[in-house]
Amino acid sequence: MSKEKISEEPKLINKHDFYFETSLYELLDYSGLEDEKNLLLGDVDAYSAKNSTDTTYSIKFNWIVKIDTKYAGQYTPDLVCGFGVATLQCKRKINDVLRFFIYNDEINKEIMKVGQWPSLADLQFAEIGKKYDGVLPEEDLKNLKKAIGLVAHGAGAGSFVYLRRIFENLIFETFNNNISTLNITEDDFEKQRMEEKIETLKEFLPSQLIEMKFIYGIFGKGVHELSEEECLKYFGPLKLSIELILDQKIENIKKQERDAFVKKELQKINKQIKSS
Repeated sequence: MSKEKISEEPKLINKHDFYFETSLYELLDYSGLEDEKNLLLGDVDAYSAKNSTDTTYSIKFNWIVKIDTKYAGQYTPDLVCGFGVATLQCKRKINDVLRFFIYNDEINKEIMKVGQWPSLADLQFAEIGKKYDGVLPEEDLKNLKKAIGLVAHGAGAGSFVYLRRIFENLIFETFNNNISTLNITEDDFEKQRMEEKIETLKEFLPSQLIEMKFIYGIFGKGVHELSEEECLKYFGPLKLSIELILDQKIENIKKQERDAFVKKELQKINKQIKSS
């Protein structure tokens, strides 16, 4: 690993994002935490792809190689820089074990995943399939998996192509599902810029997305202007913007199911009362 790669500006991270959302070779900053043990020890809640269920993993970390370092011109035996392996084991079923190979710099409070098994794509595919299979068309589900797979292999710009396609499809699906209540024709809607489309659909989209309607422009910049490293860095929040729309769709479906159930039960009660 090159010194140039290690010296990139790090970003802040939390435990779940570190293991289950972050791609390899992305330098992270844990200076805001008490120490790296907040990332490398304890527990973390996540989805078990192997057992198809939400669970809690216990975390253990062991050093493999320690590198002699100096801090402020002096050796610092209490602070270590080097490589190790973090082992995550499902606390419900011990058959699910995840391993992450990690560069950890206790001196500068920086950390980086340099390898993992199963891959990031494998971990996310199962959860995405379980969660969004009923609300995301098959083609878009494949596109989302392709985007994650590309990120797992360091192809950030390529992943943006698929995220942008999914985003566009979700916007047009929202329009088609609510066209009867909108005061705009399909032709006029198609002529609008994406930010205008989001504004038109603001009653039917997550409020967070309305506040961040500029994200479509980021997709475009990722495809045409941003570097691979920048695309990889921005992938997580942009994927989350799509998940916000999908999560609202899931909640709307659940609400419709609850409404239908209550209506049916009340009709039964009313019928029984009238016949008694």
